[in-house]
Amino acid sequence: MKKRITLILFAFCVFVSTAVQAPAQAPAGPPAVLQIVREDIKTGMMEAHSREANATVRIWAKAKSPHQRLAMVPIGGNENEVTYLWPFPSFAAYETAQKDLDKIGETFKADFDSIRHSGEDYHSAQRDMLCRLRADLSYNLPAPDRGKMRYMRVETIRVKPGHTQEFEEQRKIVTAAHVKAKVDEHMAVYQVVGGAQAGTFIVLVPWTSMDDANLLPHGKAYLDALGDGGAKTVARIANDAIVFDDVSIYAFDPQLSFVLPATVASDPGFWALKPPTAAARKRVAAKPMEKKQ
Repeated sequence: MKKRITLILFAFCVFVSTAVQAPAQAPAGPPAVLQIVREDIKTGMMEAHSREANATVRIWAKAKSPHQRLAMVPIGGNENEVTYLWPFPSFAAYETAQKDLDKIGETFKADFDSIRHSGEDYHSAQRDMLCRLRADLSYNLPAPDRGKMRYMRVETIRVKPGHTQEFEEQRKIVTAAHVKAKVDEHMAVYQVVGGAQAGTFIVLVPWTSMDDANLLPHGKAYLDALGDGGAKTVARIANDAIVFDDVSIYAFDPQLSFVLPATVASDPGFWALKPPTAAARKRVAAKPMEKKQ
C-alpha cells in the first residue's frame, strides 16, 4: 500500500493550489510538502492499469480517506506514463498518511484483492520524489479556482553541485521581474529532498486551458522589468549552474485522481468519478487538441 501512495506531477491542485488541511478547512495555499510519483506502464497495459487505478480511488472514497492524489497524463511524450501528486502540509503529515493508507489497505484488503491484476506487474518503472515548497523562489501563490485547473506545466531543473546559491539568485531575479511586470501566472517552486539527484528543483505552473499555454506571459513588460542586466545574469547562471532543464505539459485525469468533496463540488462535471469506460480513460486533453487540429 505504501507503493500506492509513493508513485508522479494539482486537484491541486490542483496541485499548485492544493492546500492540504483538514477537509473542513479552507485551502490556504500550495502544499508545504509534495510527493511526486511517476509510473511508467508497460506497452499494452495502460487500459488495464487505468481500470485498476480507478477502482483503487473508489475504495479510498468508500474508506473516506482524507488524503488527496492528483493524477496527470502527458500531453506529449511517453503515452504509457502516469504521474501523481500527493500534497501534504508537513513531513509529519506525510508520515501519518503512509500509516493511514496502510490501515485502509488492511481494513479493505478484500476490496483491493478483488481489483488487483493476478498476472504480471503493469509497471516497467516507478520513481518517487519527496519535495518541499520554496516559497521564496515561487510567484503569485496560491493559484485561484483550483477546481478549474486542467493542465500543469512541469519544469524539472538539475543544478550543478556547488551552484545552488547561484540558481536561487537567478530564481529571485526572475520572480522580481514577474512581480514588477505583474505577469498573469502562478508558479510554485519545489526542491527535491529525496528520490532524485541532489540539486533537483521542480517548477509547477497550473493552467485552466491550453489557450493559456499559447498566451506566453513573458512579453515586453516582463523583459523590460528584467532589464538587460537581469537578462544577462539569468542567462549566465543558466549556462554556469544548470546541467539539465526539462519542460513537460500534463493534463489532469479526474478518473485516476482522488480529491476532496469541495473540489468535486466546484466542478462535478469534471472531477466526479464516472464508470471506467473507454471515453473516461482517454486523456482529458484529447478533444480540445483534436478541435485545434
